[in-house]
Amino acid sequence: MILLDYSQVALSNILAFQKELKIGSESDIKNLIRHSTLSTIKFYKKKYGKEYGEIVICCDGRRYWRRDVFPNYKAGRKKSREASDLNWNLIFDTLNEIRLDIQEHFPWKVVHMDRAEADDIIASLTFLTQEFGHNDKVMIISSDKDFKQLHVYENVKQWSPIQKKAVTSKHSEITRQIIEHVVKGDSGDGIPNIMSNDDVFVNGERQKVVSAKRLQEFFDNGFIACKTDEERRNWQRNTVLVDFKHIPEDIQNDIQKLYLNNNPKGDKMSVFKYLTDHRCKLLLNEIEEF
Repeated sequence: MILLDYSQVALSNILAFQKELKIGSESDIKNLIRHSTLSTIKFYKKKYGKEYGEIVICCDGRRYWRRDVFPNYKAGRKKSREASDLNWNLIFDTLNEIRLDIQEHFPWKVVHMDRAEADDIIASLTFLTQEFGHNDKVMIISSDKDFKQLHVYENVKQWSPIQKKAVTSKHSEITRQIIEHVVKGDSGDGIPNIMSNDDVFVNGERQKVVSAKRLQEFFDNGFIACKTDEERRNWQRNTVLVDFKHIPEDIQNDIQKLYLNNNPKGDKMSVFKYLTDHRCKLLLNEIEEF
């Protein structure tokens, strides 16, 4: 099973063409995103398909469940994009359009569900491979370091499209990595460290420093190292947000059902027609690789 982090993989690829994204017409930008995204998915299918089997395109849904737990989750991303000179609305609208096109015309499984992120889908399907001794090989295509916690399973490997190399973790270090993630939070996702308030990033404030000595105390003692009610409360906050074992059971079950009941509609003929209709001439020359 090849689990591809759709938005992250697509964005890491198309942002290499920032000049074209800034000066191109809307039609040119959409064509660039379409060709780049389909070509990238096809590349990973060809590279890993023989060893890992089918490709599953894992997509972010709407209304992430983590925002129900923590309203400031990823709150800073919208502000960052508003400050950018790229047309993010067009980029995301095009990626959503391509996702729907893939579901309709391509022989690839797409898993997309309201309240779930691609991370939830990748983790939930990885958990599925562990049930009943079912250990199909899993290749995660994503640069996200969060997936290191899934490396505890022997059947899981990861490739980073950004760094162009395998992401690895020693099993003995995975628990330590999770603790560090909980303690330090994740500024990219708007999750403060456990010393800081919920709104520290929203208010543009500095986080309180987690010293190396304190971090070692958490490595040695885990939750017990928390010294105040605030730290204990924030430890629980961050654990739910970053540890895949805390994905709500109903979300996991629904994701797994969507995957198991997923029957791609597309075949070679529908792919050929789609590429022809959208003038993807270069991809038409590689039709057999879809």
